[in-house]
Amino acid sequence: MPKVHRDTDMVKIISAAQRYERWALEELYNQYADKLFRFLLLRVGSRAEAEDLVAMAFERVLQRIDTFKGTSVASFSAWIYQVARNLLVDHYRRKQKMDISPLESHQATIADKAPGPHRHVESSETAQSLYTAISSLTPIQQQVVILKFFEGMTNAEIAAVVGKSEGAVKSLQHRALASLARVMPAEEKR
Repeated sequence: MPKVHRDTDMVKIISAAQRYERWALEELYNQYADKLFRFLLLRVGSRAEAEDLVAMAFERVLQRIDTFKGTSVASFSAWIYQVARNLLVDHYRRKQKMDISPLESHQATIADKAPGPHRHVESSETAQSLYTAISSLTPIQQQVVILKFFEGMTNAEIAAVVGKSEGAVKSLQHRALASLARVMPAEEKR
């Protein structure tokens, strides 16, 4: 389906969801549940916690969808990620722990995508190096890297999610990639 039609269809789905039409709410869940799960899993490192947070995110979306004022798929996407991000902040406040540990459980997912046993070993080592490297970034840099490279968001979408300007997102991304470039060679030598 061409992007224009897909976006037009999504705008219709969002509008129907704001009227609490069940089919539209189900479609939004189908469109965003896996994406939010990956985003949250990379941040909390626990499948169970990520699943709970996704359920809580959709509960909040259901409670507040009528307050969404955007007119585009990009603005809705940013809004729903912001809901998930706010839940994540609340989650860590409740735990009295702001030391976010991303990617821990995602290592196996990265490794599982490579075929064959020798590729699996290589991918597992690469996943471990990537996890270690990304863990060395600041929490906001981790979030920008995850949204950009794991979720495929544009800088404008990321800016809306993290509440920063597009220029600030570009700067965070540049600094994160520079840090990763310094850390990754050191990881590969081990």
